Amino acid sequence: MATDETRPIEDGPELAFTRLGPSSKPDAPGTTALPSSPSPPPTIVFLHGAESCSLEFTRVAAYLENDYDLLLVDLPAHSRSKHIPFSFDNTVNGLARLINKQVPEKKQKKAHIVGLSLGGFLALELARRHPELVRTVWCTGCSPFTGTRLWFMQHPRLLSGIVTFASMLATEKIFWATLGGAQPIPGLRAEVQGNQNMATLRPVYEELALITNDNLAAIDGSIRVAIVAGGKLDNVADTKTAGEVLREKNPDSCAFVVRNAIHWWSLQFPELFAQGIRAWIEEKAMPKEYEILIPS
Repeated sequence: MATDETRPIEDGPELAFTRLGPSSKPDAPGTTALPSSPSPPPTIVFLHGAESCSLEFTRVAAYLENDYDLLLVDLPAHSRSKHIPFSFDNTVNGLARLINKQVPEKKQKKAHIVGLSLGGFLALELARRHPELVRTVWCTGCSPFTGTRLWFMQHPRLLSGIVTFASMLATEKIFWATLGGAQPIPGLRAEVQGNQNMATLRPVYEELALITNDNLAAIDGSIRVAIVAGGKLDNVADTKTAGEVLREKNPDSCAFVVRNAIHWWSLQFPELFAQGIRAWIEEKAMPKEYEILIPS
């Protein structure tokens, strides 16, 4: 974001990921290319939120992996990609390299991109910088910040300190209790706690504070974007505004709210989360729980 640097694709950092899908090799997740196939399934790249990791989408993936090639990424400074310094430049360059190397389509190296929170912002930024690599974007909890939320992002030292301190107090039971009745995913809490530190989070917040709707307005009009708000914790009005900006470039882009969803609703409602992704990619009617914020 700050430098808007886009290096040649082959120069991007090598991000850790897990591959799931009908043709994946269960004994070699995240390191090998998908075996060649006459008709490889479409690829979906999943990008998690700050503090989290690829395990975040374990249950969502279960509803999609029979029909799609899924790449669940660990973002820079997080979990298996912890050794890579976080920046939007590093992340976008790494994602470009990942798609170029791992997407099996023979004619076009393109993927559908799904992101939550930080991952949603990165999905939109990847679409802005590398539209040639993106088929569609489905993102949630990632409208540009305003008001009090923006103020906290503009004070990254304070915010990262608060999050780090809170993580020290939260037990496993408390952690899962705050997630809307989500069923625990083995190992996720430990990974999140390992990522909840000032060194990881401060650069994340610094870059998120710089994002405005001007970034969304610069996304190529060929890319259809769904931006979703969790009605209980996300800013619905800001999501509607972001959707309006996106629709100016592509009339098929849209904004939605899932009223009973929290911010981290990939864990709360994994099946509904996956249903929305599938509907958006396949250009079908969205589930009834997805309330349209900008009717045509």
